[in-house]
Formats: sequence, C-alpha cells, structure tokens
Amino acid sequence: MAAFIPSSTDSTVQLRDGRRVGLVVVGPDDGIPIIHCHGSGSSRLEVTLLAAQAEEAGVRLIGLDRPGIGLSDPKPGYRLLDWPDDVAEVADHLGIERFAVEGFSAGGPYALACAAKIPQRLTACGLISTVAPPELMRKAGTRVMRVIWGVGGRFPGLLLLFAGLVQRMMGTDVASIEKYLARYATRLDKADQQLLSDPQMRQGIARAMAEGFRQGAAGNLAVARVEVHPWGFQPEQVTCGRLFLWHGAEDRIMPIAPVRLLAQRLPYCRATFYADEGHFSTLAHHCQEIFGQLRG
Repeated sequence: MAAFIPSSTDSTVQLRDGRRVGLVVVGPDDGIPIIHCHGSGSSRLEVTLLAAQAEEAGVRLIGLDRPGIGLSDPKPGYRLLDWPDDVAEVADHLGIERFAVEGFSAGGPYALACAAKIPQRLTACGLISTVAPPELMRKAGTRVMRVIWGVGGRFPGLLLLFAGLVQRMMGTDVASIEKYLARYATRLDKADQQLLSDPQMRQGIARAMAEGFRQGAAGNLAVARVEVHPWGFQPEQVTCGRLFLWHGAEDRIMPIAPVRLLAQRLPYCRATFYADEGHFSTLAHHCQEIFGQLRG
C-alpha cells in the first residue's frame, strides 16, 4: 500500500432503479479490470492506497461504495445477494464484459456473493483477510466473536447498539479516526502495528474510513447486520473456477480458524496462508502477488 492518492475519476454511476453508486478508478485505462469490495467502515477510496501497485501491475482497479456509503445512495432492505446485480450493472456502464472481483475484510462476503450469483461475468474472485460466514464464526471464532455473531444474529438491535458505540469511540472525521487507529494498533500483530505506525498509511486508511461516514453511520451499521445474518448461499454452491483466498495467520481482526474452514468448503478455492502477516499487512505486503493471480 502507498499513501492516499486522489483520483480524477472519482464519480458516480446511476443504476436503472435511479440509485447512484460511487466509484473511483486507479491504474491504466486499458488495464485488466478488477472490481474491489471495500472493508467494514471504509469506502471506495480504499483503492487509492493501491494506486501505485495497480499501475505497475497493469490493473484497472475499480472501487465501489456499498449502498449508504460514501457517494452511493442507500437502499432499504438491501441484501448481500443484491450486490452482484449492482456490480454487473456498473460493469455494463463502464463497457466491461468480464472482470475479476476482490473483497478485503468485510468486503469478502460481497466478492463471494458475486462468485455465487454472476460467475459467468467473472474471470476470478479473490478474498483477502475475509470475514467468514456467520455459522463458521460461531463455530471457530474467538469467544468474543462467537458471542457477537450469535447474539447479533438473533437480536440485531443489540448488534447495532454495539456497532454504534464503536463508531462513536472512533469518530467520523479523518483526524479522530487516525488517533483511533494509532491506539487500536497496539492490539494488533507486529506486521499490522508496523504498517499503522506509518503516518501516511494511517492517514490514507483514515481518509477511506471517514468517507464511509459521508452520509452518517447507517450504511456501515447495515453492513454489520449483513455480516452476522445468513448470506443467502452456501460456500459449496460457489461455482467460480478461479477462486483465491489470502489470509494472515497473525490476523487479530479476523482470526484464521473460521477462514480455514471457509477455504475447505469452497470447491475451487486456492488458499494461501501467511505465517507472519496480519489483517492489513496481507494486502499491503502481497498486493502484487494478489493482482498477478487475479489477472491470470
């Protein structure tokens, strides 16, 4: 990852139902298209942290805001399996027939939903430091995660209360989020601590997160609800033949145990586990490898 780089292609696409979807594009215009699904509490601006790597790899990296996030209009009752339809429509607007999709952290379920619903449009699907399905989180997550995913699935009001408290602690502007990240880094592994100790990196992540709160907290709270409820498909049903997963063994945000179970359940998954990497560092340190595999 590099420092935050503003993009001149930061814009919106209007869908057939009238909603706007925010997007930002980095990398060469004639590059291999990869659509990026951002993490929880973040936004389309995540891809600006990968602009230099995308340029070097010849990748046209397209970051999309989910409903109610950044520049994307909200959609009440939005479900995980609604996302692939939005992705396909944006790709049509951009004149892209086939493309790869990648999901980072809580963006992983959205990328996997594309692999489940529109495999004919995909050249590849990549899951990076991904969130696992709720049943696997309840089975193999940490004790705290088993409680959150268990209680949140049955009592969404409590989940939203908890998520709201975290967001108030973090703040919604760049400066407040930067301070929060500096404090939060002490709870992470060495690789993530080192990454977040870089002021430019920390500011770039904070900018992407602050943009996620452009319309308030509702959009991010909706994402939290999606994470703990059934996704609408089973991993065994995913037929995308080029499916990759990358995860750090030291990840303290999304522990590796439930992700290993997910990899075992995905029929065509080629999983790579890094012994000394964490949550953010997996993408930061292995971006070119990830792009290389998704390019094919």
